[in-house]
Amino acid sequence: MIVQPVDLGDRAALLSVAVSTGLFSEADAEALLGGVLDQLATGGLGDGHSALASRLSIGGAVAGWTYFAPDQYAEGVWNVWWLGVIPEAHGSGVGRALLQAAENAALASGARIVVVETSSKDSQARARRFYAKEGYSECGTVPDFYGDGDHKVIFSRKPRKA
Repeated sequence: MIVQPVDLGDRAALLSVAVSTGLFSEADAEALLGGVLDQLATGGLGDGHSALASRLSIGGAVAGWTYFAPDQYAEGVWNVWWLGVIPEAHGSGVGRALLQAAENAALASGARIVVVETSSKDSQARARRFYAKEGYSECGTVPDFYGDGDHKVIFSRKPRKA
């Protein structure tokens, strides 16, 4: 498995990963994540904003990617804003490799805490189990954050070296 900075030439493939998760329509992926990718390409997001992609083999298709950045309001806190893996690669270690690589980068930049947010929807139960399995503690819930009945679930942990 290869984890490396995103190749912005893979923009369409990265957005396709987002759509494959079932979380986004093509239009939503373009509007939300496409803008992030465009700003990463131009350096418009500031220091520390990074995105990593994972491939199962050299030259293989993108199997997953993550976007993470330091929190501008809390010293030493990093947010994993996006982590998505194509369904065909679930359980293969892609998500774990991406999360660990993001944590390593954050730790190298002085991270004290890594924060991940996800939805309370049943469709995100697998993601919540994944973060718990990776040692993240559920720290809180914001009711109806994403919509009526769709709560924001917040996880955190101190980063650890692989």
